[in-house]
Amino acid sequence: MRKSQELVLIGGGHAHVFVLKLWGLNPLAGVKITLISSQQQTPYSGMLPGLVAGHYTVPDAHIDLVGLCKFAGATFIQGSVTEINLKEKELQVDDSEQPIKFDLLSINSGITPNLDIAGAKDFSTAVKPISEFYPRWQHTLQELSTASTEKSIAVVGGGAAGVELVLAMQYAISQRPDIKVPVKLQLVYRGEEPLSNFPSRIRNRVLSALSNADIQLKTNCDVSKLSLGTIHCDAMPSIKSDHIFWCTNANAAAWPKTSGLETDNRGFISVDDTLQSRSHDFVFAAGDIAQQYNHPRPHAGVFAVRQGPVLFRNLQNKLKNQHLESHRPQRHFLGILALGDKDAIAHRRFWPAIHGRWVWLWKDAIDRRFMAKFSDLN
Repeated sequence: MRKSQELVLIGGGHAHVFVLKLWGLNPLAGVKITLISSQQQTPYSGMLPGLVAGHYTVPDAHIDLVGLCKFAGATFIQGSVTEINLKEKELQVDDSEQPIKFDLLSINSGITPNLDIAGAKDFSTAVKPISEFYPRWQHTLQELSTASTEKSIAVVGGGAAGVELVLAMQYAISQRPDIKVPVKLQLVYRGEEPLSNFPSRIRNRVLSALSNADIQLKTNCDVSKLSLGTIHCDAMPSIKSDHIFWCTNANAAAWPKTSGLETDNRGFISVDDTLQSRSHDFVFAAGDIAQQYNHPRPHAGVFAVRQGPVLFRNLQNKLKNQHLESHRPQRHFLGILALGDKDAIAHRRFWPAIHGRWVWLWKDAIDRRFMAKFSDLN
């Protein structure tokens, strides 16, 4: 192995935090590591509903990337990658004049909100990236606390993320004595019911939770455009809302495809079971920005978490010219939906609906145990 190989990690996602932690415990001589991330702290997506509801503080739900890089002996660069030159093995960060060279590249930078609907960029707040969403949510709470007339909030998206978010918002508002005006919360989605891909035993419990929280369900709304304070739907009346939050399916960033990496038909980096790019063997990718060619899965944080240790071992093996191991993502996994208050429902294939405060405590223990891996670096 030649001296000082350059390993560059793009993004501080769940897989890369594992790589950094494990690298600090098992360093490889002769390798210089650089992490490029737009933020110094990376949010743990599993704790976002609890953060919005007020159950967690920002430090509770974020991993300190700078501290993790110090532990791993890695250089941290705050910025966004704008271009990758795969032929020259170099990349550009923001407006920097000097490109960053690499021998091995790993990408775990997540996904971007799908704001292709007319007006979505101007008249709504996207839930991702969380670093931009959360300050806007805090500003919304502040506006509500000074309001003198009834206000309304709409969350667009009937998937798990939208359901958890609107219930978390309702709970947070209910705990603010300084918000004295009525606040109408609405969940806006295309189908007849939210969570259309979930079994009925889960949907029924969630519908009860939404009803108990007095969330208005705006069904069959295929959003055509947004304007100031208005959601326009095809074939049905428009929906008025003072604050609109966008929580629909996200897109892949454009730069992986334009750089020449092989992607699937949606623009996600296509990787083999080794998490290695199918077009460039010196590039690896994991998490939401990637899709395993042989085993496609939905974009969920649980897959990035499971990919992390495999990615670490394969990056080191590649640098040592050793055999790479394969990763087969699980088909079924435990999911726990937070329901606003410290209440949750657990679901897995063939399980009955498991619901209650103890399920939230179970989820809280799982999440805190995960976060402790990256805060306790001694």
